[in-house]
Amino acid sequence: MTAALEVTLRTQGEIWFASREVGRLADTEPYFLNTALYYALGFASGRYVDRSFEPTYLDDTDAVADELYVTPAAPSDSTGPGLANRITSTYNTSSDDYATINYSAQEDPDAKQNLPTYGRRRVLGHGNELTFYLLGRGLSAGELELRVPGYIRLGKKRGKARVETEPLDVSEGDGEFDLGHPIGAYDTALTPVGNLVTKRMRPTPLIMQASYEGAYVELTSLGSDDDGIQLPADATFLETKR
Repeated sequence: MTAALEVTLRTQGEIWFASREVGRLADTEPYFLNTALYYALGFASGRYVDRSFEPTYLDDTDAVADELYVTPAAPSDSTGPGLANRITSTYNTSSDDYATINYSAQEDPDAKQNLPTYGRRRVLGHGNELTFYLLGRGLSAGELELRVPGYIRLGKKRGKARVETEPLDVSEGDGEFDLGHPIGAYDTALTPVGNLVTKRMRPTPLIMQASYEGAYVELTSLGSDDDGIQLPADATFLETKR
């Protein structure tokens, strides 16, 4: 038995992280990777103090990877990537390094230099709407909804987002299908057979669209006869890395 939810995120303030950096511009694109959503939703937790500086996604999600699959979040149809509310600001501040070496006046290598830290940030502002899908294997829709918090925090400055869920009907099929929502590039063992469009993001790229051949699940609104969202049946967080 597989249950599914459509989850809508509504930003309640500024959310910032560097999707890409162009010169001195740090740009936040309107996509949240599932590497962030697993932690934000409380499905995984990392180390409070990290001395190894190595990703621990596989270990942190090992207990839930087979049971819960979270897709990346993308702009909802009502907004679209071009209509996302983004705010651009310029900053000129002192360094925010965690530790600053304090030299004596005679030994300071930067004593005669003016070294400001400046640049621009483009962030997601209030009122953005993004959608992702949550699959629960061996769970009912009600049990799945109980696992989802009402609010989460995302980004470098822990911006707040409201979470709303809607249960979906789930059907299974086998054959050729078109991906209906972005997934992580390592989240399925299936190989695209055509129409592949990817998006470079860190730490994992996104598959934005693709055609596949194999088992899939189709997610539709309750009681709807419209075409649904099709995803690989084996979709698992970082499936090909496990």
